[in-house]
Amino acid sequence: MIGLAILGSTGSIGLSTLEIVRRHPGRFRVVALSANRRGEALADQVREFTPTHAVLADPTAASSLPSDTPGTAWSTGREAVLELATLPEVDVVVNALVGFAGLAPTLAALEAGK
Repeated sequence: MIGLAILGSTGSIGLSTLEIVRRHPGRFRVVALSANRRGEALADQVREFTPTHAVLADPTAASSLPSDTPGTAWSTGREAVLELATLPEVDVVVNALVGFAGLAPTLAALEAGK
């Protein structure tokens, strides 16, 4: 199974990627998800796909991270997004972050051989 990190999972590219995962459940495993501010939408995705890691990039939007997502480690901040791109269990990073925000995670993923 291919381990995925989807950065920007609540936007249109992230949602399209998750639809592909739904259509091919035996082929892909969602390891990590991130969103910028849409914590509720991210929490819904975590409940469905049960990744081991989830990150809300904007710490001010993370005032109430869900407690009903066992098995998922939640983090906040830009550095935590970078860490998702280099997790050893991730084979492919789908970077759906907008503009400059996506540059550092892309470089980190490339340096990690993803």
